[in-house]
Amino acid sequence: MELLSEFLRIFLKEIGRMWWFTLLGITLAALIKTYQLDRIVRQYVGKYGILSIFIATAVGCLSPLCSCGILPVVIPMALSGVPLPPLFALLATSPTMDPTSFFLTMGALGPELAWWKFGGAVFLGLFFGFTAYFFSKAGFFSGNNVRLKPVLNEKGELASAYEIGLANGILLRTMVVVPRASKFRFFLDRFRDVGVFVAFWVVAAVAIEAAIHVLVPISAVTWLVGQKGVFSVVASALVGIPLPLHQIPAIPVLAGLKAKGMADGADIAFLMAGPVTSI
Repeated sequence: MELLSEFLRIFLKEIGRMWWFTLLGITLAALIKTYQLDRIVRQYVGKYGILSIFIATAVGCLSPLCSCGILPVVIPMALSGVPLPPLFALLATSPTMDPTSFFLTMGALGPELAWWKFGGAVFLGLFFGFTAYFFSKAGFFSGNNVRLKPVLNEKGELASAYEIGLANGILLRTMVVVPRASKFRFFLDRFRDVGVFVAFWVVAAVAIEAAIHVLVPISAVTWLVGQKGVFSVVASALVGIPLPLHQIPAIPVLAGLKAKGMADGADIAFLMAGPVTSI
């Protein structure tokens, strides 16, 4: 009974501390979707040579997509001839940063780690983008690198990623966006979509955070990722890489680990490695 009481106390405390950061992030994400700001900028990805890597990195920081959700965006871009360097930048950046996760990180972990997360996302995007760029210049990406076959609709235009995936034996998750005559109604639809998704994962992750506080011994955390030095950073990254961890629930989970003694450096490694990839 004492454990349950402590669990509820921590759970309610964290929800009370994070709710307005969550609301602010959801509102910004809904505005971006309403005015299609990420799509407007995305049109310029791949058109300006090396500058496209910077544009793709900026788009990734605005795009609220996980390591799986970014694929339906990248697939049509690759089939339409967008070069690999900006696509690599977009693939690396989008799962690690968006306005919602930035404000959630600020609320749960503090502004310093939020800005480190932003800097880490930008670094990953530029690193993978320029790595792909130099490999392309060296001839490693010559020829046709896209294995999927293009699919055209009745107008002769490139079909959606969902249709391309089906034609190639791949089932992609999709959603139907209902058009609205009123911009405000459309905003409310997007606010609801983003809000339901984010609220679910925030509540679930805060519950995990509270469980870590109550059930996980400090020694278990400090032994693996609590020591100062390279080992904790590497261990934290290796733990995060295989996990199918979206950047939203990663934040409260990390808050629980930090409270149990996770070392500086290991925290940002987990925050980057967890969302950017999974098995």
